[in-house]
Amino acid sequence: MTDVPTSRISYTVKRLESAVRAHLDVICRQYGVTTTQYTVLSVLRVNPGLSSAQLAVRSFVSPQSANQMVAALESAGLIKRAPDEVNRRILRARLTSNGQRILETCDSAVHNLETLMFSGLSDSDLLRLRHALDQCIQNLSGDAR
Repeated sequence: MTDVPTSRISYTVKRLESAVRAHLDVICRQYGVTTTQYTVLSVLRVNPGLSSAQLAVRSFVSPQSANQMVAALESAGLIKRAPDEVNRRILRARLTSNGQRILETCDSAVHNLETLMFSGLSDSDLLRLRHALDQCIQNLSGDAR
Protein backbone atom coordinates (compact mmCIF):
# COMPACT_ATOMS: atom_id res chain seq x y z
CA MET A 1 0.00 0.00 0.00
CA THR A 2 1.39 3.40 -0.95
CA ASP A 3 1.05 6.49 1.13
CA VAL A 4 -1.24 9.14 -0.29
CA PRO A 5 0.70 12.41 -0.22
CA THR A 6 -0.90 15.40 1.39
CA SER A 7 -1.54 18.36 -0.87
CA ARG A 8 1.20 20.91 -1.18
CA ILE A 9 0.88 23.96 1.03
CA SER A 10 1.19 26.15 -2.06
CA TYR A 11 -1.93 24.42 -3.42
CA THR A 12 -3.77 25.17 -0.17
CA VAL A 13 -2.67 28.81 -0.36
CA LYS A 14 -4.00 29.01 -3.94
CA ARG A 15 -7.32 27.45 -2.89
CA LEU A 16 -7.64 30.05 -0.14
CA GLU A 17 -6.75 32.87 -2.53
CA SER A 18 -9.40 31.65 -4.99
CA ALA A 19 -12.05 31.38 -2.27
CA VAL A 20 -11.25 34.83 -0.90
CA ARG A 21 -11.27 36.31 -4.42
CA ALA A 22 -14.68 34.81 -5.18
CA HIS A 23 -16.13 36.34 -2.01
CA LEU A 24 -14.42 39.69 -2.66
CA ASP A 25 -15.83 39.76 -6.19
CA VAL A 26 -19.37 39.39 -4.81
CA ILE A 27 -18.81 42.00 -2.10
CA CYS A 28 -17.29 44.57 -4.44
CA ARG A 29 -19.89 44.03 -7.16
CA GLN A 30 -22.59 45.01 -4.65
CA TYR A 31 -20.97 48.45 -4.35
CA GLY A 32 -20.22 48.99 -8.03
CA VAL A 33 -16.48 48.32 -8.03
CA THR A 34 -14.29 45.41 -9.00
CA THR A 35 -11.98 43.64 -6.58
CA THR A 36 -9.00 45.22 -8.30
CA GLN A 37 -10.58 48.68 -8.01
CA TYR A 38 -11.16 48.01 -4.32
CA THR A 39 -7.46 47.15 -4.04
CA VAL A 40 -6.52 50.45 -5.71
CA LEU A 41 -8.79 52.41 -3.37
CA SER A 42 -7.27 50.59 -0.38
CA VAL A 43 -3.75 51.34 -1.58
CA LEU A 44 -4.59 55.02 -2.08
CA ARG A 45 -5.98 55.27 1.44
CA VAL A 46 -2.58 54.22 2.83
CA ASN A 47 -0.46 55.89 0.12
CA PRO A 48 -2.28 58.95 -1.26
CA GLY A 49 -0.68 60.61 -4.25
CA LEU A 50 0.62 57.57 -6.10
CA SER A 51 0.99 57.60 -9.88
CA SER A 52 -0.71 55.02 -12.11
CA ALA A 53 2.62 53.21 -12.50
CA GLN A 54 3.03 52.96 -8.73
CA LEU A 55 -0.56 51.78 -8.35
CA ALA A 56 0.06 49.06 -10.94
CA VAL A 57 2.86 47.56 -8.85
CA ARG A 58 0.92 47.75 -5.58
CA SER A 59 -2.32 46.45 -7.13
CA PHE A 60 -0.78 43.49 -8.99
CA VAL A 61 -1.81 44.65 -12.47
CA SER A 62 0.01 45.77 -15.60
CA PRO A 63 0.68 49.48 -16.13
CA GLN A 64 -1.82 49.50 -19.01
CA SER A 65 -4.52 47.91 -16.85
CA ALA A 66 -3.76 50.38 -14.06
CA ASN A 67 -4.15 53.32 -16.45
CA GLN A 68 -7.54 52.04 -17.60
CA MET A 69 -8.65 51.33 -14.05
CA VAL A 70 -7.53 54.73 -12.77
CA ALA A 71 -9.39 56.41 -15.63
CA ALA A 72 -12.54 54.43 -14.76
CA LEU A 73 -12.24 55.28 -11.05
CA GLU A 74 -11.72 58.94 -11.89
CA SER A 75 -14.69 58.91 -14.27
CA ALA A 76 -16.83 57.36 -11.50
CA GLY A 77 -15.76 60.11 -9.12
CA LEU A 78 -13.98 57.76 -6.72
CA ILE A 79 -10.53 59.27 -7.19
CA LYS A 80 -9.13 62.54 -8.49
CA ARG A 81 -5.79 63.14 -10.13
CA ALA A 82 -3.62 66.21 -10.15
CA PRO A 83 -0.23 66.92 -11.74
CA ASP A 84 2.84 66.36 -9.59
CA GLU A 85 4.31 69.64 -8.33
CA VAL A 86 7.79 68.85 -9.70
CA ASN A 87 7.05 66.75 -12.80
CA ARG A 88 3.73 67.96 -14.24
CA ARG A 89 3.53 64.91 -16.55
CA ILE A 90 2.99 62.62 -13.55
CA LEU A 91 -0.60 62.56 -12.30
CA ARG A 92 -0.98 61.85 -8.58
CA ALA A 93 -4.17 60.03 -7.51
CA ARG A 94 -6.13 60.59 -4.32
CA LEU A 95 -9.45 59.32 -2.99
CA THR A 96 -12.49 61.55 -3.25
CA SER A 97 -15.03 61.62 -0.43
CA ASN A 98 -17.20 59.29 -2.52
CA GLY A 99 -14.24 56.94 -3.01
CA GLN A 100 -13.60 56.99 0.73
CA ARG A 101 -17.28 56.17 1.39
CA ILE A 102 -17.29 53.21 -1.04
CA LEU A 103 -14.03 51.96 0.44
CA GLU A 104 -15.38 52.10 4.00
CA THR A 105 -18.55 50.27 2.95
CA CYS A 106 -16.55 47.52 1.24
CA ASP A 107 -14.17 47.37 4.23
CA SER A 108 -17.08 46.58 6.54
CA ALA A 109 -18.14 43.64 4.36
CA VAL A 110 -14.52 42.46 4.00
CA HIS A 111 -14.15 42.60 7.79
CA ASN A 112 -17.16 40.26 8.05
CA LEU A 113 -15.55 37.94 5.48
CA GLU A 114 -12.30 37.85 7.46
CA THR A 115 -14.21 37.20 10.69
CA LEU A 116 -15.82 34.18 9.04
CA MET A 117 -12.57 33.01 7.44
CA PHE A 118 -10.60 33.20 10.69
CA SER A 119 -13.28 31.80 13.00
CA GLY A 120 -11.82 29.12 15.23
CA LEU A 121 -8.36 30.73 15.16
CA SER A 122 -7.00 32.50 18.22
CA ASP A 123 -5.21 35.84 18.14
CA SER A 124 -1.92 33.99 18.59
CA ASP A 125 -2.82 31.66 15.70
CA LEU A 126 -3.46 34.69 13.49
CA LEU A 127 -0.20 36.31 14.55
CA ARG A 128 1.74 33.13 13.71
CA LEU A 129 -0.11 32.85 10.40
CA ARG A 130 0.72 36.45 9.51
CA HIS A 131 4.38 35.96 10.40
CA ALA A 132 4.59 32.69 8.46
CA LEU A 133 2.98 34.20 5.36
CA ASP A 134 5.16 37.32 5.58
CA GLN A 135 8.25 35.09 5.79
CA CYS A 136 7.12 33.11 2.72
CA ILE A 137 6.61 36.35 0.80
CA GLN A 138 10.02 37.61 1.87
CA ASN A 139 11.66 34.31 0.87
CA LEU A 140 10.21 34.52 -2.64
CA SER A 141 10.67 38.24 -3.17
CA GLY A 142 14.44 38.17 -2.95
CA ASP A 143 14.35 40.25 0.23
CA ALA A 144 15.33 37.30 2.44
CA ARG A 145 17.73 38.34 5.16
